[in-house]
Amino acid sequence: MSGRPGWGKIAVLLAKIVLSIGLLAFLVQRVRWDQVAATLARTDERWMTAAICLMLLSNVIGSWQWSQLLRVVDIRIPFWKVCTYYHVGLFFNNLLPANIGGDFFRVADASRYGTTRTAALSAVLMDRLVNTLALGGLALVTTLPVLDRFHLWMIYLALVAFSAVSVVMLWAVFHPGLLPFIERMLDKVGLGRLSPHLDDLAVHLAGYREKPRLFLYMFLVAVVTQVSRIGVHVLVARSLGLHVPLVYFFLFVPLLAVVVSLPISFNGIGVREGAGILVFGLVGVSRAEAFSLQFTTYLVAVAVSLLGGIAFLARLPRRRAQARDSRRSAG
Repeated sequence: MSGRPGWGKIAVLLAKIVLSIGLLAFLVQRVRWDQVAATLARTDERWMTAAICLMLLSNVIGSWQWSQLLRVVDIRIPFWKVCTYYHVGLFFNNLLPANIGGDFFRVADASRYGTTRTAALSAVLMDRLVNTLALGGLALVTTLPVLDRFHLWMIYLALVAFSAVSVVMLWAVFHPGLLPFIERMLDKVGLGRLSPHLDDLAVHLAGYREKPRLFLYMFLVAVVTQVSRIGVHVLVARSLGLHVPLVYFFLFVPLLAVVVSLPISFNGIGVREGAGILVFGLVGVSRAEAFSLQFTTYLVAVAVSLLGGIAFLARLPRRRAQARDSRRSAG
């Protein structure tokens, strides 16, 4: 019985990998790779540098948002370390499945400065929730003007569902009556030992429930972060010599971000490029150009997140030395 959950996770991961490979195989047949090479060959380094800088700035804004959420649960970390931990999380989000692997590293790093690990978990959970609400809300607003023109009603209904799920998640986190229900369910499946941890998590989440203005403020900051990442797409397009009107980036990029965030493929691979070809094709962008735009923007995000990978590797010797010293002291 204990092995079933593990096998289930493996099966889901394999299904996502198969889907990503299948989508990429489909795109290989549909995209003219000589045109992709020609598009990439005309990259303007100045615009690309600007895109990288803007992506880095958006991450710094995201780091500041997380730092404010950490303060609510009395975790106070120097901002430069928050930025470091944030980029370590981004690095592992790009490396590990489901785009959440880096959250475990953020929790582990932040908990070194807090009273309990659940305090750090609550801040990461709220950070994720705020960003999800901002992304869904922005996509709903920006996509609405083009529904009739591009016949995106089915996609828009999916956006509505995504946003509704986000709102339900917010209600579930903040609703005080949910905890007893979860504890009863855990007791029924033999996991009642987790109840004390849930109680601790509920206490920390209550701190956010008591600060609605902070939540609204963080929501607006998250919207700024999402808008800045639309700007990254714009700058990458300019770098590749694509002259797509600015308004279309505001119409399509939030929609694409929602699609890529759905846990249906391995880190959005294949889905990102295929959806980009579909929506930008509606305004006359060729398949090769749309593929180049989406894939290059993804590479920009990965390149910036490598700062987190470098920081992670650089601190390994020190962390190992501290662990050895702790074991010797305990012995």
